[in-house]
Amino acid sequence: MSLKIEQRINGNQITEFEPRIYSTGVCLVPMKVEMNGEEKFIWVADEFEDDTFFDGKDISPKVLAKDIKGLFTK
Repeated sequence: MSLKIEQRINGNQITEFEPRIYSTGVCLVPMKVEMNGEEKFIWVADEFEDDTFFDGKDISPKVLAKDIKGLFTK
């Protein structure tokens, strides 16, 4: 079961679903979250190293920003 589906079933949402980007070189780290009193683990991007795409165009994403627009560098 995907995290997105499990969130809907449990009535939780811990992240936005859009925009969705694709990367060939992303470093992932596990993050522990609590959902309905249960500990779960999810993968979180820690660093982007290679090609990353959004709407068919190369982008340079940031790992942390104050808003969704700030996740993209120009």
